[in-house]
Amino acid sequence: MGFLKTLIKQYKWIVIGIVSVVILLISYWLMDSDEDFYRDEIERTVEVDSVIAMLDKLPSGKYESVGYDKVAQYFESQKENYEKLLTYLNDRVSRDNTEYGMASMYVGHGLVSLSRGELDSVVHYIQESEKIMPMGNNRCSYFELIAMYHLTRGDLKMSKTYLNKGLEEAIRRRDVVKRRFFLNKLGSICFSESLYGAASKYFLEVYSTYPSGKGVPAELIGNIISVKIVEGNYQEAEVFWKKNEDLLASARDRYSRQLVLINRVELNLHLGRVEESEDLLNQLPDSLVLGSLRIHHLANRLAYLKERKPLAIPATIREHLDWISADYFGAVTRLEPFLLMSLDGKENLLEADSLEAWKNRSAEQFEENPMASSNHYKLLSVIYSQQPKKMLDAYQVLQVSNDYKDKYHLLDDSVKRADFTAKKDFESMKTKQFAFEKEMLQQKKMNGYLAGTYGSVVLTLFLLVLFLWARQTAKKKELDWAQMQLHIQVEEKEFLQKEKELNARIIGLSELVMEKSLELSKKLKVLNTSNSPDIEILRKELEALGRVETTSRPQIADSKLKEQGDILEQYPQLKAMNLTEKRIFILSVDGYKSKDIAAIVGVSPQYIHNVRSKIRKVLGVDNSVHWESFKDKRLHS
Repeated sequence: MGFLKTLIKQYKWIVIGIVSVVILLISYWLMDSDEDFYRDEIERTVEVDSVIAMLDKLPSGKYESVGYDKVAQYFESQKENYEKLLTYLNDRVSRDNTEYGMASMYVGHGLVSLSRGELDSVVHYIQESEKIMPMGNNRCSYFELIAMYHLTRGDLKMSKTYLNKGLEEAIRRRDVVKRRFFLNKLGSICFSESLYGAASKYFLEVYSTYPSGKGVPAELIGNIISVKIVEGNYQEAEVFWKKNEDLLASARDRYSRQLVLINRVELNLHLGRVEESEDLLNQLPDSLVLGSLRIHHLANRLAYLKERKPLAIPATIREHLDWISADYFGAVTRLEPFLLMSLDGKENLLEADSLEAWKNRSAEQFEENPMASSNHYKLLSVIYSQQPKKMLDAYQVLQVSNDYKDKYHLLDDSVKRADFTAKKDFESMKTKQFAFEKEMLQQKKMNGYLAGTYGSVVLTLFLLVLFLWARQTAKKKELDWAQMQLHIQVEEKEFLQKEKELNARIIGLSELVMEKSLELSKKLKVLNTSNSPDIEILRKELEALGRVETTSRPQIADSKLKEQGDILEQYPQLKAMNLTEKRIFILSVDGYKSKDIAAIVGVSPQYIHNVRSKIRKVLGVDNSVHWESFKDKRLHS
């Protein structure tokens, strides 16, 4: 661990560079998926603070479209969150001061204006955003705004054109959320145009974008079931319902809950489950039904009454005339058999003038649907036939109805052809998607090869630096070891030289002492004419001193320690002694006197006396035991 820390510290800039390259490579792979992840999360998030926190993690060029989409979503129902998020986005766009940010801001304002129904403002924001929108950025929200503007105006052709452009952009940008939006809108338009085959394909394609069906909106599932019911595929609708039963049960928004319930009722009626349909109808009082679902709900209620209480149909229609007048096109399309039943004998239930007024409010829809016009004129014919004075009018409008019916049958073939064309357009879109995904896969492989190449180069450089560092470290250690050995050799040489000089001095002093001692002994012998004992003693001591070997020095004791070291092994108590004490002990055992030992070892006679006393105490012997006796192993035993 210490080695690694040292390596990192010594080559910290290289390590920082390598780590930076790795981070950049990882970021490259993840940056495209960040926007999708955060867009999905933001779509599901309710708290505005959480949305802002996630937008903070997206860089410039990515947060704008995601944020302003959420602003438009908040505008419809959460005014406080709308104001707070809009302020955050406008401030950040102003700080960044990028063309894409400003263009996205215009698109965001346009989406809000579209929600308000201010179409002139929408046109203004479209034009302003178009002026500065860079071609290299995500333009999905821009195409969404234009498509929804044309859809609001009723121009389905232009709306589909821009929805398809947006879809291509979403595929190219790998923007899953926007791809779902465009596919879903295209499916809804196809459904309204009775292009059920194409609508089914678009809706199912949206459904397939959710992993394992997780998170699929109940409204989308309801739309798929509606298409299957309209096409008469009741068993398929039932199977699909059961497959997504948990998701349908968890529907949260009011529209989705009602759509799911109404579809369930209609499916049960087609499958002959009348009792179950009655229970479900009771769960949804008429007063709670949303405006866009009322005719669908009323059709289910009348179908149920047809099975159980057919005589109650006219009264039920009378109770819901406000629904019929509000969506006469839907009523005359879905309720035509029940309206005809209610007119038998009920002269005042529906009036011709009212029907004409209701029709005129939806003139564009009737122009595009001959069957709706045929049903309208059939109703007028029945109303006129109940008035003897208007039998001619009844006959004329019946002729008009038949003409529209014939036109419908002719148009039916064109609808089928249009449905076929729409399905071909869908297949073309899928082909483009597959081609783009294949291209992206190839690009990803190329990027992978490049990343692998760069990574290999970086790794090679790192290993080369590591090798050079290790070699340099080894050489440095080898040099340090050689220098240390040289230093030891120099110290040993200096020590030996000093010891040699010291020994030479000791020998010189010993020879001088011996020479002077013998010289003084001779002089005392000549001077001792009176045979004085003191002089004789002094002379003998001088002779003894003169007899000391000229090689007397501490090495004498050391040599004896080597020769007679086994004596020490017999006395473990003495192992703790220092070298001087061991020298004194071995010389004492060898018969040297205190003064001689002091001269050899280089200490005072008093020190010799103290050491000998200490040794006797440690061994537990008194002065009666001579030192030479320690050589006798029997004493030890």
